[in-house]
Amino acid sequence: MRLLFVKDSLSWPRSSGHDVHCFHMMQALTRLGHEVGLLTAADPLPEAVAGLPLSFQRTFPKRGEPADGPVPNYRWLQRKFQGYWGIDENRVRCVGQSALDMGADGVVVVGLNVLPYLGAVKGKLRVWYAADEWAWHHTSQVRLFQRHTWGEFKQALVKGLYERAYRSMLDRVWVVTNADRRAMRLVAGVRGIDVVPNGVDAEHFKPQDVPQRERSCTFWGRLDFGPNVQALEWFCGKVWPRVRAAHPDATFTVYGFSPTPAVRALVGRDGIELIPDLPDLRPAVASHQVVVFPFVSGGGIKNKFLEAAAMGKPIVCSSVALNGLRSPSESGTRLAKSPEDWAGALSELWSDAGKRAAAGTAARAWVVRHHSWDTAARTASEGLEQSLAVLKK
Repeated sequence: MRLLFVKDSLSWPRSSGHDVHCFHMMQALTRLGHEVGLLTAADPLPEAVAGLPLSFQRTFPKRGEPADGPVPNYRWLQRKFQGYWGIDENRVRCVGQSALDMGADGVVVVGLNVLPYLGAVKGKLRVWYAADEWAWHHTSQVRLFQRHTWGEFKQALVKGLYERAYRSMLDRVWVVTNADRRAMRLVAGVRGIDVVPNGVDAEHFKPQDVPQRERSCTFWGRLDFGPNVQALEWFCGKVWPRVRAAHPDATFTVYGFSPTPAVRALVGRDGIELIPDLPDLRPAVASHQVVVFPFVSGGGIKNKFLEAAAMGKPIVCSSVALNGLRSPSESGTRLAKSPEDWAGALSELWSDAGKRAAAGTAARAWVVRHHSWDTAARTASEGLEQSLAVLKK
């Protein structure tokens, strides 16, 4: 098949889950023999597409330039959401024309605000690489007694209405967990949904032999992403005081892009440190004895979990961090529920090098066995073949 991927940007460093899974899915599909093209708002940096054999590449016209390509066919609510996301019609028509010029069998739009791009795609498979179901994503962040989270209800309503408005344009939707698939069916009413779990590049993320900081742990991710912020707030507020009471020299380092004021308010005391915008996290992560993923909200698979496992790091996590993972009981992960569990798990791993080594070895063996991008691409490819056969009838 010939597949045109459409994404506003393919960033470098890969700072978001969408950047990670878009690149690796395209790469894995080419290994299966498919041809892949890419349409973005601006030319990606060479590092962002290194190792990606693109058969077609184009950028959107600038905003306000004359439109060229098929005229989009929107219903009333679909047109409203085009305006809501601020998407120029010249971009929409460019997607339709690019699909024709490439001779694509299908168009894959990646991200959240991308469904209007499918409006001018005619006679091709139309695929949304959603990863997460967005109404559930927002609902999971609501806390009844925390007023500042109530706005997530409105976001859930908007995103659910948006998904449902565009269901007639969707031949396939790719999500990363069975829970996301159930939510997508319920909220959007879409039926052609494939569960395509995230993978990891186990050659890029691999164990490093570097000195370890005693009684250290770490977390990383986009620091303007709601579930990451809530995880840090819970850990720093509920767990870390217990840890420091038992280990006054313990340190917790947070790495990531775009830290919000809420994140910055958590750091700078009690051994909690923030290092933002680090291009390559691997040596820094490797220097910590334990990785923590204290998620209390959100859906989907956590790329950072797969990366930590591939690096052979011992992991302590909440049950939410295990969403969508295959056979997580084999990963050697320490599951913690209460603040006491968390403090105890960290103390045990910090005091026993043998347990840390065993946990790290189990984590890497598990992720290599269960979470490769080639497996994900095969699942996606099978769904595409089914829909393409129907389209050609």
